[in-house]
Amino acid sequence: MISNIIYFLRFITILVLYNLLNGQINISGTSSIGYGSSQNNFSFNDNLIDINGDWSNWTGWLQLEHAQPPQLGRSFSGLRKIRVEYIKEDFTIKLGDIYEFWGNGLALNMVDDQSIDLDTGVRGGLIHWSDNVYSLEALVGNQDIWRISNQVLGFNDRVPNYGIENTIYGLRAGTFFGQWFIGSHYLNVYEKHPDAILKSHRSINHKLLGINLNYFSDKFDFSMDYVKKTWIEKIKKYEGINKNNDFLKDGNGFYANSSIYLGSWSIGLSYKNYFFEKFSPQDRWDFVNNVGGTLTLQQMPTVFKQHSSVLLGKITHLIDYNDELGYNFRLEGPLTDKIIASVNYSRSSRHNEWVLDNEWVWHEKNDNILLPSKDKMYNPFEELFIELNGYAISDKLNYVIGISSTNDVIDLYTNQYSNEFHFFSYELVDAMTIPTHFTYLINNQYSIDFTFEYQEMRRGVDSRNVSNIFNSNFTKDKQLNRFIAIGLGKSPKWSMTLSIDYSNTEELVVIDKVRNKNLIEETLDNIWDTSFAWASIGMIYNINQNHQLSLSYGSQRGGVFCSNGVCRYIQPFENGFKIGLMSNF
Repeated sequence: MISNIIYFLRFITILVLYNLLNGQINISGTSSIGYGSSQNNFSFNDNLIDINGDWSNWTGWLQLEHAQPPQLGRSFSGLRKIRVEYIKEDFTIKLGDIYEFWGNGLALNMVDDQSIDLDTGVRGGLIHWSDNVYSLEALVGNQDIWRISNQVLGFNDRVPNYGIENTIYGLRAGTFFGQWFIGSHYLNVYEKHPDAILKSHRSINHKLLGINLNYFSDKFDFSMDYVKKTWIEKIKKYEGINKNNDFLKDGNGFYANSSIYLGSWSIGLSYKNYFFEKFSPQDRWDFVNNVGGTLTLQQMPTVFKQHSSVLLGKITHLIDYNDELGYNFRLEGPLTDKIIASVNYSRSSRHNEWVLDNEWVWHEKNDNILLPSKDKMYNPFEELFIELNGYAISDKLNYVIGISSTNDVIDLYTNQYSNEFHFFSYELVDAMTIPTHFTYLINNQYSIDFTFEYQEMRRGVDSRNVSNIFNSNFTKDKQLNRFIAIGLGKSPKWSMTLSIDYSNTEELVVIDKVRNKNLIEETLDNIWDTSFAWASIGMIYNINQNHQLSLSYGSQRGGVFCSNGVCRYIQPFENGFKIGLMSNF
């Protein structure tokens, strides 16, 4: 086996050298240089170089990184990624760092999102064959996933401290018939969790078997994905006991999406039913002590709207891929020839209600199988978002105006039943948000951008025993948030933006910290109290078509940032500057 692998690698090397000598090579790439320094020690030096090459039937890609430290993640210097691809007729071969997407992502969705320090790619090999009807694919590789946990030593909200090793084998097949496509896939993942107590690792074997179905036409689209997953953990007994205990569990996930096109209007409905593991409220986010459930490479559809609004982004619903049930309804179309309206409604909840017994141990009580519940004990989420996008003033003004109502039960703290009373408490977010954005074209070169977002939010613990009590996370019952951005740009050379993010109150843990105010905030102090304001000014300058320089000074508010359904807390950046250079070559 090893000799065959060595022979194969030699063969690939000879082919590459042959094409290098006899074919024309095209080289291109991008580079990004980023540096930032702040008074609250959120400093970074993050640089990336991507180089792409193609010659004959071959393509190559490598990425060099120097991050000491990056904005998020572990410090690194050297070759971060490398891949070689060979494509000829119906065959594709990939060697190196691979990112694939199977079905709708229920089994496999590999992403590299550095904004939240999420990298689920594998280093290995892939062989793909396809013609106009059939396709086959085989994947093998290794994967190291790094995550942040306060359950192990070295906790830092910027640097992951818990590494998980995966070995992956996968097969996928698909076929077209008419306007339909059906595919099936099998994935085998050997997962190793480090065990600090035993100074060894916990070994879990995951097996995923899935099927997906797609239909496309001018009037109607439909997509469906189902995955059945089993996993078994090998428990080894130490201290002279050699007996092994194996724990076998299973779960499944289902996703469907459909769109109907009625002239210029469209109607869409998405549905999710993810039930891979049942973790109690105290266990569901502790992936160190509670292994199993979904894998990090299972980045499934969130089935709620991904917002570009700053304030809505900070209250994005944190999806639990192990246990979530919900749907999304959307309607979009023109009201007039210059106004487009859209309505987006989302709901979700967990499958089970969890209750505490007299010894404060969590147990499952009821099941909710097909549709999400509004009962607070099921951690419900609900959002209604309406938006208008249009033009006015001889089409020189483009405006986007929205309104959103969001209600989310984030965590369940207590839930006990007695003969006379029902005692329960939970953390909730209840918000009304109005995001707006206006762009006015002064002439062919100059334009003005204005963004204003307003939000009223209640966030805290709601306790309902003999009487109802709400304990706000803030010093006031309701937090009023406002975000303002004013920009001026000259196309295609430069743009400048002043951003102000401010509130009327904050959490005590934030208030107790000493703020490092910048010159902009100190100037604004003459107008209003900037104790809860974060202001910055930024500039983007296009040196030429291949080089772009960015500069910023000021402060950025900390908070939750979400991407691909994964959320991370980003600490504030106070009284500092950032510089970046993007280049193409």
